[in-house]
Amino acid sequence: MAEATELLRSEGLTVRYGGIEALRGIDIYVNSGETVVVVGANGAGKSSLMKAVIGMVPVAGGSLVFEGQNITSTSTAKRAKMGIRISPEGRRVFANLTIEANMLAGGYTMSTKERAASMEWLFDTFPMLADRRNAKAGTLSGGQQQMVAIARALTARPKLLLLDEPFLGLSPVAIAETSNAIRVVQEQGMAVLISEQMARPALKLASRGYVLRSGSLRRSGAVAEIRELALSEDYL
Repeated sequence: MAEATELLRSEGLTVRYGGIEALRGIDIYVNSGETVVVVGANGAGKSSLMKAVIGMVPVAGGSLVFEGQNITSTSTAKRAKMGIRISPEGRRVFANLTIEANMLAGGYTMSTKERAASMEWLFDTFPMLADRRNAKAGTLSGGQQQMVAIARALTARPKLLLLDEPFLGLSPVAIAETSNAIRVVQEQGMAVLISEQMARPALKLASRGYVLRSGSLRRSGAVAEIRELALSEDYL
């Protein structure tokens, strides 16, 4: 078996909002092709971690390294060009735009030819999107909107896909559909970092995980090692 290649690492990562410390000394890593989950209750710091990785919030301490490069002070736009993309919490599709237009928006760093090839791949991969490509995103169900949000992040074929609370507010059927979409991404060999309060479906998709509480890491390890703590009422 080939040795895993480290893609992302945070060391001592700290994020503050005014006088409030949202993250304290967070150490995590994600290898190429690996799916990692960060589990915690509402307010644990999961979204702050994802926003710090993509560059949406400043880092007050520690460092972020992506493919061996220190990106702690790198802009969000440059991180996107390097291959980090996010599907944000709450889906946040462009409701008045079509499915196709939403997806095209995710390929703004690509050439016309690259974007066309990526769109063809996405429509082959997710037939529902192809069938309804001209429908406005706001007319879709919650699960379908989540698929559009994920596809938009995938348009640029990132090296690392960040999924912030992908199961938030979804029905059991939509959770299953979203899980299947994530598995398709995994089959492409893409690294995925998931933050999620609903631990049960997220743990089924990951090989390793971290449990966050009040901005601090409480436990890390293989899914089997963190499952009991992740599923406990303290974190749900």
